[in-house]
Amino acid sequence: MQIKVSLIFHIGQQLLINSQQNLNCAVLESDGNSCAIAAAKLVIKQFGSVDITKTSLNTHSFEKIINWDAHQQAKDSYNYIRELEIYRNPFFYLWTRYFTTAPIWEIEDHTYYIIELTEQDLNFFCFNNRRELNKKHTIEQVILEGLHLKYNRTIIFLCVKDFDQGRYHAPKMYIDTVGLFNGIYRRKQERWLWYNVTQGSYPDEDTLKQTNVIIIPGSTSSAYDEKAWIRSLQNFILNVYENHIQIKIMGICFGFQLLAQAFGGIVVPCKNRIKHKGFYYYGNEKITIKNDFFQIECFKDLTQIDSIIINKAHGDIVTKLPEKFINYGSSKTAHNEIFISEDLRIFGMQSHPEYTSQQILLFISGIQSSQGNKSFEDYYNDTNNKNFVKEKGDFLGLLMCHNFLQS
Repeated sequence: MQIKVSLIFHIGQQLLINSQQNLNCAVLESDGNSCAIAAAKLVIKQFGSVDITKTSLNTHSFEKIINWDAHQQAKDSYNYIRELEIYRNPFFYLWTRYFTTAPIWEIEDHTYYIIELTEQDLNFFCFNNRRELNKKHTIEQVILEGLHLKYNRTIIFLCVKDFDQGRYHAPKMYIDTVGLFNGIYRRKQERWLWYNVTQGSYPDEDTLKQTNVIIIPGSTSSAYDEKAWIRSLQNFILNVYENHIQIKIMGICFGFQLLAQAFGGIVVPCKNRIKHKGFYYYGNEKITIKNDFFQIECFKDLTQIDSIIINKAHGDIVTKLPEKFINYGSSKTAHNEIFISEDLRIFGMQSHPEYTSQQILLFISGIQSSQGNKSFEDYYNDTNNKNFVKEKGDFLGLLMCHNFLQS
């Protein structure tokens, strides 16, 4: 089922209207199935590269997450790549991050981002009409009653990149990991908070008391690296597990490996990385799933199948799980692919259900074009590269994560 995104702008109890603008779109595979990324693209398409840092919406000092010097150097030194235009636009990145905090509401397969502006913001956004909000329309009634501003769950997302939060920098483009996860998994009346643990940023005790789930995503670092922030993160996770029993923890790729290591498992480089430093498995692969996985309470409503196709981008593997962690999936490159703890509080996947096959191809081509002699387009259309992602990743991986987060 394809999800749709709409942007609802208002000032107080007045709805802002522009009949010339189409403020809704479908969420595409090229958006990583992320509503936040689709919404950011929609803003730039309809209003141009609005500098959010000059508007009243800049409540989180979003400009601080961009290394503006590095951006300028990339802009000056790299050939213009049409296919990456939106990903090279730092305002797209900032808007994506904004939509991780903007209030949302869901009606069936439709996600609404509700954006309250001030009169001064109209210097940046063009509207030709306004009217009073009307309770006869469901989404307008939600706004009038303030339902979109209330939350009953808190999700904490831990950024684990040594550089800018979530920035994928090899082809000098921006992919916001926070926006990707948030735009896929966030539901109405959920508060998502992010902390960059590589910079020593962590939630305080009061926040943890209100938290339901912590997410640890992928990283360019390895769990076994001798970095102070990795040791601090392990200690933080062990403390949370011991002292905040209401909190569940989900790890993807690096997060999967770090959780395994923190609780006594073993993480090592894959064989090819031992020979070639910096090696990554890219592409997609079949993962065999144990039948009893679907007997776990939070996964019982999922379609029971014996294998899934899932996208990969990793250079390390877990060779030994901690005690009381059960492995439910295996592949050719990793025996331990999916685990859950016996108490059902910790869930992890080695691969990347949040990445679409198209994004993996984008990553591979971007890296090669920044290091090689051919153009991005040549690499993107290269048959050998397309063989890495010859099959589409299954939605079942996303649904596994969604069910755990909502359980």
